Amino acid sequence: MIREFWNKLDKKQRYYAAAMIIIVLAAAVLEFGIFPLWEAKEKIRRSVQINQKKLSEIVLLDGEFADQEVKMARVKRVLAIRPPDYSLFSYLEKKAAQAGVKGNIKNMTSSRGTQTAGYEESLVDLKLDKITLKQLTDFLYHAESAADLVKAKRIAVSKMRENPEYLSVQLQMASFYPSAPQPKGR
Repeated sequence: MIREFWNKLDKKQRYYAAAMIIIVLAAAVLEFGIFPLWEAKEKIRRSVQINQKKLSEIVLLDGEFADQEVKMARVKRVLAIRPPDYSLFSYLEKKAAQAGVKGNIKNMTSSRGTQTAGYEESLVDLKLDKITLKQLTDFLYHAESAADLVKAKRIAVSKMRENPEYLSVQLQMASFYPSAPQPKGR
């Protein structure tokens, strides 16, 4: 049937038909062969870029995790050598006495902070009145201690209205303790 159709065509029509067949075949090869390969290659390239980005993020997170593990090991060492009766409240009272500002403590309250896996933050809010900048720096020098895991979390300093040469200071000091084991639910 196709052969009969072909034989009925004159020479010029055969050239047109052959050209059309070649164009259709070329389009089919492009559509079903070349273009899918290019798209697959582009998808693979994008996938490789995305995975490289993820890998670099994982490497960065791994470094941060290693840093955190080192810090946690340090915290565990400090907590292991602390006496069992250690409290941030009494520690700060002793450091205030060393800095000569114990008499300037107007208010001192203890509270709990955040809890993490196995550790609990202890907070002490202090209000110091009628102290000089030198006394404040001395107190912070004595009280803040990386070795004892004590840091100033917040500080608000203002001049006293009655006597501008003195300061009124509100501090929040923080430290960590091992948290008490939680009872397991049923």
